[in-house]
Amino acid sequence: MKKRRYLYRAPVGANVKWRFSPIYKLGKGCANAKDALLGKGDSWRKDTESRFYKLYNSTLYAFEKEGAFSEGSVDKIMECLKENVDRIAELWNDRRSSYLLIFSPISEDGHFMYPLDVKAYLSYFRSRLKEQGAGGGCSSQNGSVGEKLCALCRSQTSETVNLDKIFAFATFDKENFLPGIKASDKSKGKMFPICQDCYKALSGGKACIDEKYSDSKSIYGVNIYVVPELIMGNANMGHAVQFNEDFLSKGLSNEGHLSNRIMKMDDSVVLHFVFWEKNQAQERLLLMVEDVPPSRLKHIEETWGISANATGRSDLSNDGSANSRLYRIIGLMWSKVMELAGKSDNERNYAKDWMLGIEGKILSGECINVDEVKTFFVSRLQGLCADHEWVQNKSKYFARDVYCIIDFLYRLNGED
Repeated sequence: MKKRRYLYRAPVGANVKWRFSPIYKLGKGCANAKDALLGKGDSWRKDTESRFYKLYNSTLYAFEKEGAFSEGSVDKIMECLKENVDRIAELWNDRRSSYLLIFSPISEDGHFMYPLDVKAYLSYFRSRLKEQGAGGGCSSQNGSVGEKLCALCRSQTSETVNLDKIFAFATFDKENFLPGIKASDKSKGKMFPICQDCYKALSGGKACIDEKYSDSKSIYGVNIYVVPELIMGNANMGHAVQFNEDFLSKGLSNEGHLSNRIMKMDDSVVLHFVFWEKNQAQERLLLMVEDVPPSRLKHIEETWGISANATGRSDLSNDGSANSRLYRIIGLMWSKVMELAGKSDNERNYAKDWMLGIEGKILSGECINVDEVKTFFVSRLQGLCADHEWVQNKSKYFARDVYCIIDFLYRLNGED
């Protein structure tokens, strides 16, 4: 879905009773769809778990309250939905698919109008966006709004925004850590304040990264931003080779994971990797690796191919798919470590951070402590060996994969 024409932005919190756009996520298909929509006894206004209750209270009513809909419109919409509930339930039935309800008018010539093309929606969206941005406004010592310098363009402005409005992991909830102060209008004015124009530019860039350069498949539960930087400068974009242009224009949007197209680029582009995970409304920054040239990724891939062939896992080096070897390396290492990570959250979080540290070193071209990796695997094998079924059915495949990973890490370090 192209988020721009739907005016879609993620809700600012799980409990807020408004959305940026008239879109409601129904979720995956439901066996008892009609009951889920109407609630117990068809009393959706009282059943807080019914979809219609949530739709009314979390999304639609705010449009009427703020004047985007005329008074009484939402009640009419809900009545219309109730009259057509059988048809909606019939369509909302595939458990493998996720569904949306989009409320937007039909044009005079009978075409669906995207929310971007509806003035009332666009005005509402901008109002909400400005409202969020204005939350970071700076106050002078006497409490009035004062002039501040934008941290990026250095222009004077009375309305500044902080990065937490763009990146959810840039929070103010870490007292005694940078910035070392509590969140307040006064403190926000001192911490990387940016003007409205820079806010729009950065917000647009973030939306572009989310749409085109985000890999959510290589590592389960972890999102990876793969952000390209043309080191020759934009002025020389015309000289960039076709493969660079292809990636810069399309990103990962077609695949959603690290594909072979990255490996075709030359070093006139460097890549920045940002690993993060979503925890309800929060975003946790896990790892950043900067300035990775495509030639390093190719070296990693070639080394993996040698190790895979040397350890009898040639299927891992070339399975004929469009997925890159890098995608498979990251995925295999991750799955083997998490298989031994234990069951408690603390154990799994430790293993996850430790594994990300290793993958960060691989991308950075740093030397890896292979003995530490071997110790991790060996120390945790004892528990698995007590499982007779695992020993009988899975141990030989597991040992082969681990052998391949260890050989790969030795070769990356230049220790054949």
